[in-house]
Amino acid sequence: MSEDSFPQAAGRHLYDAQILLDKERWDNAVYLAGYVVECSFKVLVEVYIPEGKTAVKKYGHDLTELQGKAMDRLRLMYPVLMQLPASRTIGTVLHQNHPERRYYKSGIWNQTQAQKAVDRAEEIYKEIIPKLVLDGRLSSKEL
Repeated sequence: MSEDSFPQAAGRHLYDAQILLDKERWDNAVYLAGYVVECSFKVLVEVYIPEGKTAVKKYGHDLTELQGKAMDRLRLMYPVLMQLPASRTIGTVLHQNHPERRYYKSGIWNQTQAQKAVDRAEEIYKEIIPKLVLDGRLSSKEL
């Protein structure tokens, strides 16, 4: 039995990224913001793609694949999902080298980049998770 909970992980990472941002820990705020986005997209894959958990493992940590091929597949299968975010990390540092950035030396990201990354992660989280709860596809108990 899997102990994975992508909705909980997304919320937890967002909360922690915001704390790190407040503590001026830019690098780790960016790192966790990337996981907010990854987990949010994985929730969609898990909820909408029939082979859920298997599909999630297929995409791994690849944000490009998750927000590219995975979202394209979901939009084809469920046209109602056309409003889902597409390429939402472009224009932020979240688009660069996730999750390998966890090994970067300190001082790579500055306050502006970190703020933009955490803000975008929060936007993506809010575009996905609450809608799934409101649509009854995700239980609020899973948060």
